[in-house]
Amino acid sequence: MLKKIGFLVNPIAGSGGRIGHKGSDDLYIENLETPLKIKRFLSLAPKKGVEYIVAENKMGEIYFNNDFKFTVIETLNKEKTTREDTIYVTNRFLELKCDIIVFAGGDGTARDIYSVVDQKIPILGIPSGVKMHSGVFANTPEAAAIILTKYVNGEATLTDAEILDVDEEEYRKGRYEVKLYGIAKTVTFGNYLTPSKEEIISNEEELEAIAEYVINNLIRDNEYYIFGSGSTVKYILKKLGYKTNFLAIDVTYGKKLVKTSVNYYDLLNLTGELNLILTPIGKQGFLIGRGNQEIGPEVLQKIRRDKIIIVSTRSKLNTIECLRIDTGNPLLDRKFQGIYKVIVGYEEFVAIKTCDNTSVVDNDIT
Repeated sequence: MLKKIGFLVNPIAGSGGRIGHKGSDDLYIENLETPLKIKRFLSLAPKKGVEYIVAENKMGEIYFNNDFKFTVIETLNKEKTTREDTIYVTNRFLELKCDIIVFAGGDGTARDIYSVVDQKIPILGIPSGVKMHSGVFANTPEAAAIILTKYVNGEATLTDAEILDVDEEEYRKGRYEVKLYGIAKTVTFGNYLTPSKEEIISNEEELEAIAEYVINNLIRDNEYYIFGSGSTVKYILKKLGYKTNFLAIDVTYGKKLVKTSVNYYDLLNLTGELNLILTPIGKQGFLIGRGNQEIGPEVLQKIRRDKIIIVSTRSKLNTIECLRIDTGNPLLDRKFQGIYKVIVGYEEFVAIKTCDNTSVVDNDIT
């Protein structure tokens, strides 16, 4: 019997990431990077034994060709899609008895779909939003295709996952509150599914030691430093005498703050030696690609791997199996693979490797 796969794309999701908007809920700009992500997913998605029920036009239809068996269903709005379209299409998926829903979007899209399906059928996210705290997202588009293939073949595992989201207006002001909206069903295989984000309470003594080590030993006067988001990184700026939004991306020249709350295009204009100071996301392990999308592929191409400074408290690092890299460019992801030295104190380090699943292994898609 054919598996019915409901498939929809939120074309707006993620459009706020590169411009530093920290969300897309109030934007009506299509994300120009989404088509490539869908292409990456479909290049590995199952074709045999499945029928895709696809939302029309830019919400899914435009990505499919005769290589796939698919049926198109209507949306409410033909041009400017809204969350009402997502909710309407999701209801149609249930009416048509889809076995699973695969969607491209972020936490807002996950919330809208969950509001309809609850735990009736599993949902699986292709990561293309700004905020992806929920536990229904695959690590990469390729990982989503692998999980779906395993599900169709009866090899994946059904599991519960949190649906989480933040208030974007408060988020942009630097007030970070994650709210649990419910527990969804999803599917998982191996370590291709990203766990829901976990906030870790930091030890101030550790933060002091980390900041002092970076300031005293690693910051040079004639180079630029791009400071990522997160309280561990921002503590270094605090020790330098600057208070910035801990969710934003900031730039210093040596120890002098040049600009705060920068976007992708600001970073592209930087010249000379560029350094990147980052901290991984608790439990998820993302170093690049979640919460710091202002640091996009063309910026990363200008940064040497040995110019990445990683800082973390031990308590956070203990929740992470490996570091995840999702630059938006699979070839660029490989540049940053390997083992990193993470600063956890003054002259104290822990070695941690990047996750293997950032590149596709042939055995996983057979």
